[in-house]
Amino acid sequence: MTKKMDAPARYCKAKAIPAVALTKLPRIGHVADELELIHIPAHRPSARQVTVQLVASSMHIDEIYAAQGTALGRFYGPKNISPAEPYLMGTSVSGVVVAIGKYVIRFKVGDEVSVIPNELGENGSWATYRNVLERYVMPKPPELTHVEASSLMLSSCVAWGALETANVKAGDRCMVVGASGAIGSVLVQLLKTKSAYVVGVCSAANSDLVRTLGADEIIDYQQSGFTVHRERRIDKIFDLVGGLRVENAAYRWLKQDGEFVTMVGPVRYLGERKLTLKEFTRAACYVAWRSIKTRWRGPKYTFCATIPRRVAPKAMQFCCEHGIRSPIEREIPFELGPVQDAIRLLTTHRARGRVVINFELAAQRAVSQENKYQCKRAVMK
Repeated sequence: MTKKMDAPARYCKAKAIPAVALTKLPRIGHVADELELIHIPAHRPSARQVTVQLVASSMHIDEIYAAQGTALGRFYGPKNISPAEPYLMGTSVSGVVVAIGKYVIRFKVGDEVSVIPNELGENGSWATYRNVLERYVMPKPPELTHVEASSLMLSSCVAWGALETANVKAGDRCMVVGASGAIGSVLVQLLKTKSAYVVGVCSAANSDLVRTLGADEIIDYQQSGFTVHRERRIDKIFDLVGGLRVENAAYRWLKQDGEFVTMVGPVRYLGERKLTLKEFTRAACYVAWRSIKTRWRGPKYTFCATIPRRVAPKAMQFCCEHGIRSPIEREIPFELGPVQDAIRLLTTHRARGRVVINFELAAQRAVSQENKYQCKRAVMK
């Protein structure tokens, strides 16, 4: 019997499954330190759910912010966490269907699928199985491996939303601030498919990567060129970093009829800390005021928020057709230590592309060690 056919049987027999989770509310900035490897009940799918055996799950900085209660500066934090009700992170997933609810009609056991991030912040993918509502599941593109699919999902959705919002045309001169990050690296590639001239803003250490993705020009954000020069030659600027310093610098580059598209807003690395209600209100009012004011006097200011479920199939299909992939900074096994190390890397904002949990790595390593052991025994004989 093949491995694919064995999977449903193993799931049906499972009473508990391993998970990397929080069993208490974490201190801000200490999510990695407070994670634990535990076992949770293997719940069966509800009538409209699909059970996915995970093969790969990409890690996002916003998942860490949500876990510590600072996502968007104040929201999406867990209300109660305890050993009886642990909190699991993880949203973007690729894997194999091992069970379906009685009302599920689009999928069957054995299908390879990708999970679309839930706009309400639903999570739970740092475990070997996950139950997901059918409307948040789509077939995995056959052109992609599970690791590629999970790493590309959220990045393609956000980047595609930004591309559509800005209505980029051939010949547009576009700047991507944060071009070496998980979303920026995909956006650079998408812009090149539209025949845009792309200026990537990143560190000097990441300039080679951004050039290989298609950027025509690189600006080192650590040098004064980005913040001091006044070269009004850019049509569209995409901000993936946030903060007034980036915005003020960007407006020195924009043409009068240009557009500043931010996925973050006036707070740099939004979600890194918990904003006071006054700070959050001020930031929200600033976004609204800038969006309205610049409609009459440019360059235009646009805050871009994309609902993944609405764009995921189109974005993933387009990326596959044009050979767009998310760079992968690190591929790790589903083990506590590597997951903790990966979180620490993500919180430095220095990751180039995605970090992906590969659930098959541990098994592959065990097989490799067994083969080495068998070879050693044969030599000794």
